[in-house]
Amino acid sequence: MTKKGIPQKVDFFEKLPSSRQHAIALLILFLIPFFLFTATTIGGKRFLAGDSIQWRAMAQSGIEYSEKNDGAPALWTNDMFGGMPTYTISSIKSVPHLDTLLQNTLSTLFPAYWFWVLFLGLYILLVCLRLSPLQAVMGCILFGITTYVPVFIGAGHNSKLIAFAFVPWMLLGYWVTAHSKQKLLGLVAFSVALTLEFRAGHPQITYYFIYLLLFWWLYDTYQAYKQGQTKTWLGTTGILAGATLLGLTASAGHYWRLAEYSSYSIRGGSALDAGSTGLDSGYAFAWSQGIFESLTLLIPNLFGGASPDYWGDKTFTSGPHYLGAIVLPFLILALMKNRKPIVLILFATGTLALLFSWGENLRFFNQFAFDFIPFFNKFRVPETWLIVTTTCYAIVGMFGLEWFVSYVKEHKPTSLNVLYVPFGVTLAIALLFTLSSSSILSFQKEGEVQQYAQRVAQQSNLDVRNPQVQQRAIQIVNSQLVPARKEKTQADATRYFILVLVITGLSVAFMKNKVSPSLLLFALILVVSYDMISVDKRYINEQALADENIDLEDAIVRSKTTADSFIEQNIQSDEAYEYRALTFLSGSPFSVAVPSYFYPSLGGNNGAKLSIFQDLVEQNGPIFGVAEGINTSILGMLNVKYLAIGGNIQLDGLTPVFNNSGAVVYENAKVLPKAFFVDSLIIADTPVDAYNQLKSPSFNPAHTAIVEQGSTAQTSVDSTSNVEVITYDNHTIELKVNRSKPGFMVLSEMYYPKGWIATVNGEEVPIYKTNYALRGIQIPVGAHNVSFNFAPQSYTLGSSIEWGSNIIQWALAGFVLFTFFTKRKEETEDEA
Repeated sequence: MTKKGIPQKVDFFEKLPSSRQHAIALLILFLIPFFLFTATTIGGKRFLAGDSIQWRAMAQSGIEYSEKNDGAPALWTNDMFGGMPTYTISSIKSVPHLDTLLQNTLSTLFPAYWFWVLFLGLYILLVCLRLSPLQAVMGCILFGITTYVPVFIGAGHNSKLIAFAFVPWMLLGYWVTAHSKQKLLGLVAFSVALTLEFRAGHPQITYYFIYLLLFWWLYDTYQAYKQGQTKTWLGTTGILAGATLLGLTASAGHYWRLAEYSSYSIRGGSALDAGSTGLDSGYAFAWSQGIFESLTLLIPNLFGGASPDYWGDKTFTSGPHYLGAIVLPFLILALMKNRKPIVLILFATGTLALLFSWGENLRFFNQFAFDFIPFFNKFRVPETWLIVTTTCYAIVGMFGLEWFVSYVKEHKPTSLNVLYVPFGVTLAIALLFTLSSSSILSFQKEGEVQQYAQRVAQQSNLDVRNPQVQQRAIQIVNSQLVPARKEKTQADATRYFILVLVITGLSVAFMKNKVSPSLLLFALILVVSYDMISVDKRYINEQALADENIDLEDAIVRSKTTADSFIEQNIQSDEAYEYRALTFLSGSPFSVAVPSYFYPSLGGNNGAKLSIFQDLVEQNGPIFGVAEGINTSILGMLNVKYLAIGGNIQLDGLTPVFNNSGAVVYENAKVLPKAFFVDSLIIADTPVDAYNQLKSPSFNPAHTAIVEQGSTAQTSVDSTSNVEVITYDNHTIELKVNRSKPGFMVLSEMYYPKGWIATVNGEEVPIYKTNYALRGIQIPVGAHNVSFNFAPQSYTLGSSIEWGSNIIQWALAGFVLFTFFTKRKEETEDEA
């Protein structure tokens, strides 16, 4: 307005038809990934992140199985951790869907095309929530390229990106169902979005954003009750429940398999702790966000950014979560002036996620959640919750901007008092850290001085408590580490202050009618784009980029060592199986999966190992809890023939057979065959008893097996018995056995009761949990054909359920499209 009550002239962008406004907005969003990921979109590079390489190595066994079996998926891998389901390695999709089409047609543009999916869904949602096209663009940029996204792309967490990309579609499906009259369209949209979200294969991201859906539904339920529309809302809730059921069952096989596996994995607790049903809270709360460190939402390098300069509470980090310089003032403005339902819902969810992200640092609150909220104890790394915080706060900020633009357009205020609180608080924070960060912050990681004191003491052969040692450690930290950290913090605090000044200046100019609404929004889009992209660029892992003609398999093959080659050439047994190896050459064997690409490894890389395996390799467990350092008898029980390590060791049963530049391969003389008979049995009363028996120095797995209470198994000494492995692959192990007396056979494969079936001459026999972690069966007198087959009902029946649900979805979608085009044709004919 030029004065109150008289409309202003419509500015240049608002003169355009809405279709052109949307086209320009979507073009901006289409171009953003090109600026952020130019190396991969136009630079001839591709991401070869460490975790992607680890995944490809883990998947090798399954890929080979599928190639040999006409594309049938492998449900089990024998090549890491002594054997485990493949469900946590790759999401097995028995039914093609829209994500399959995207992957097959646009994979060369990774990761840009997943940002297009994300941006399109969020843009439509924000427009439906009454934001203007340009405001929606800013919301998409803030949501989509928060710094955590390039961090997990650089780490190779591709399923996390895919799950994140479908979150807006899930929210949009809810909105269409709950807040529009198109209930059938909502049923289809919500069920399809949920299906794609579940198919992404990252339950943690899905679980976190379900909290936002739940809060939204609770608020809508309250409003329906308050307005006397309970009956109508119950009908809508029924549609939402139907869509949820359809979305779940369309991915039923995958989540059924995960659910049944979870209780046997480390996510379901350990048999050594009868009361545990999830992760250990100490393990789960690792990488908790520091409370004061949460200011990195505003100033990303406040705590050093990424390691090695990082000095916050976490052990190390690849980068902070960053909210963007524009968000705080408009978030405050939204909470002051625009408290519409969606603002309150988003702010409440974002704040709860912030509290959850503090994990160990807000122990009383998060321990309660860990103990009592369903599935909360299945996930680790609490700082991941901040992706919900940045999402919710960013969108709340855009509602603050929406109120601000509307208010100025409608009221043409002469005073700037509406800006005083939100921009005053923001500028005060920026100015405080710009001028005083050196006096407010310590720039030292807790325990850091003592760590350097330990190093100095070792180098100088002095006691760590020696004052000179302590003084030298303090000097190293203050002279070599602190200055760089101070410099990064000062630069980022100054940057934040300048950006806030620019945003403040633009807002003041708009209030004084110096710039039009659209010019303000375009200018803010430029500021937001510069802000987010320039910060994101810091945390794109350049080491994860390689020439586009190099794929994951090439990268793995290039990392192959001479020790790997030796083991690969000698790992085959005289029967149909290969022995296992355990290599320490690339760090901990239980966090590196690359060796499993070349040969069966006892190690691997997976955050959801079988709990019985994890118990074996604990520091005080049967393998490493002995005075010698490694129990070679237990390794032999696990079919480990070779041990590779950098340097010389002296262990009973180990003989060096290969040495190249300090990388030594030892042969384990105590290695046992894949399947073998024992002379005697120990019946353990509990899993704890079995575990302790396994740790006993007197236990010899070549002659004795431990079975747990309830077993009716028996054995006897039979010097004439023999066993031969005829077939050994991911799903089938076939053996020929011969006994002159009844006996007990141990199979050196991990025990997993959900899917493995044992038969003797075609007759099913029970599989006993043996030696705490392995399988054993009773063998009668005579010559027999023994078979172990993996055919979990969760796959066979689950796949059928998936097909049925997807067919229903496609039929409903076809009906909606048919109805739409029929109605449009009728309207066209009526107009004619």
